[in-house]
Amino acid sequence: MFVCQMRDHNKPFIPWLLLLLVLGGCSTPPPSPPATSIEPEVAPRIEITAADLLRRAESASGADAANLRLQAAGLLYEQGESDEAETTLAAIDTKDLEPALRADILLLRAEIAREQEQARSALNLLQPSTFPTLASLDPSYQIRYHRLRAQAYYDMDAMLSSALERIQLDVLLSEQAQENNHELIWEALGTLPMPQLASLAGTAINYEIRGWYQLALIPRLYSNDLDKQLIELGRWRENWSKHPAAAVLPPEMDQVETMARERPRRIALLLPLETPAGIIVRDAFMSAYFNLLEMGGQVPEIKLYDTTPAADILSLHQRAVQEGAELVIGPLLKEQVAVLQAAADLQVPTLALNNVEGSTPASPMLYQFALSPEDEARQIANKAWRDGHRRVAILHPRDDTRKSASFVNEWLSLGGAVVSQEEYSENYTDTITHMLELDRSSQRHSDLNKLLGRTTISQPRRRLDIDFIYLVALPAPARQIVPSLAYLYAGNIPIYASQDVYSGIPRPLEDRDLNGVTFGESPWLLDQDDSSVGRTRELFPQSSAQTLRLQAFGIDAFRLYPRLKLLSSNASTVIPGASGMLRLGANQNIVRQLTWASIKEGLVASSE
Repeated sequence: MFVCQMRDHNKPFIPWLLLLLVLGGCSTPPPSPPATSIEPEVAPRIEITAADLLRRAESASGADAANLRLQAAGLLYEQGESDEAETTLAAIDTKDLEPALRADILLLRAEIAREQEQARSALNLLQPSTFPTLASLDPSYQIRYHRLRAQAYYDMDAMLSSALERIQLDVLLSEQAQENNHELIWEALGTLPMPQLASLAGTAINYEIRGWYQLALIPRLYSNDLDKQLIELGRWRENWSKHPAAAVLPPEMDQVETMARERPRRIALLLPLETPAGIIVRDAFMSAYFNLLEMGGQVPEIKLYDTTPAADILSLHQRAVQEGAELVIGPLLKEQVAVLQAAADLQVPTLALNNVEGSTPASPMLYQFALSPEDEARQIANKAWRDGHRRVAILHPRDDTRKSASFVNEWLSLGGAVVSQEEYSENYTDTITHMLELDRSSQRHSDLNKLLGRTTISQPRRRLDIDFIYLVALPAPARQIVPSLAYLYAGNIPIYASQDVYSGIPRPLEDRDLNGVTFGESPWLLDQDDSSVGRTRELFPQSSAQTLRLQAFGIDAFRLYPRLKLLSSNASTVIPGASGMLRLGANQNIVRQLTWASIKEGLVASSE
């Protein structure tokens, strides 16, 4: 028996190619037409289905049967029937198959697992021990292997592992493919805490890996000073002339010279200077300004405009432009940002320090940058989903539904289920008891006692359909709610909290009650070893997490001013900031990707 084998390294199945094989080498040639035929008949189109291939596999054996099932699974996968494709592949015994066929099967299974958002399962299929002969296979197999592992690590927020996988992948790629790969390496390294990155840069042995770490340090060490970045980049290129990134720089570093040359020289800062928030943002912005000035860097001319008494923000904006502003930063108040959103002609780029959810600016020159509670909630929903959770119970204050509403909308759009949503005020125990349905368990026990006519011993049982809890809470109530959950038989349920849960100040004794809680936070509050943190807090001390977040926000407003064009020109560009990793999203919104952290032994620790 002759069996055709078809394999493509990027997609395991191509219908038209299989059809040609079936019509050609895998079937008996059609008979010649009769001599008396006047016009040739059109041969009927032969459609081969996954069921046909599986029937043929039943009568085949060994590699022939495995290859037919692989082709059937490829067909099912392309038709959107991923579950059936995985079932077909999982039934194949790959132990004695030749390496290339075995690799095709495992790689397709890993692709399906990723599509089904099962990144951990994909990595289990892609263990190095499962591919002992990978180096001897065609490079296309190695590319698929390393790319899939990098993607799976990314899905799990394991950014360092994702970057290391892509660095291995890089040597296999063409220069054109390297450009996108370098952007993804850069994005992953940009999420690492500064102390970790500095440590890795000093200890890595591998040439490519160490070079990437050293390059990634440049914008972190000189985040405010483009001129210093330019000098250090030149030194890096001299020292690492044979490094892959020297030939294909990440976009941010490739455009440092352009950003330095084209940065605005006159900036108008529009803030409500009679409000605490306006004062904090101003002080943080100016601290970044003076920090750069002290280091000998070039600074723009700053002119402050107080928006507090301004009845007409558009007139104030126009006045700033008439007085020479090449860039406007502000306003801070949402209602004033809404006015600028409706203006079609702003004349100069404008970085508004707030946003209007879901609204597109009339002018392409208006960028929006905000400490958005809605965006924070959406990020937590996506984090929990990537971690493999599907059913959530929600606890939030009675007078605060803003975050929980955004979380629910995002969670439902992902396909998750909300099994319980409870509001609390002061009596946390009653609320948690109801959420966990312990009151129903107690009622069932009471009913049983009445039925039996005697007292029985029973331990209350909580509901079992909760994968995790989304908690919106300030530090004080959170320190009572988390222990209460443990006391009420829910101590093993993961807790993802809003960033309000962290006070911003290390309090190991009090925060032991928050051990295990996961939340997203501004790097500014986590990276205590950053020298600029100490300098700014010395000049403008703040005592709460919210004011520290505002401080980070103001510093990032200064860091962004020369980089708006970079963000606009490349959607994949990510800039490390004090308030998060910054990129340009929909509606000209600058989105902050928070750093994930958890409480361990009462102290906050960044997590990869």
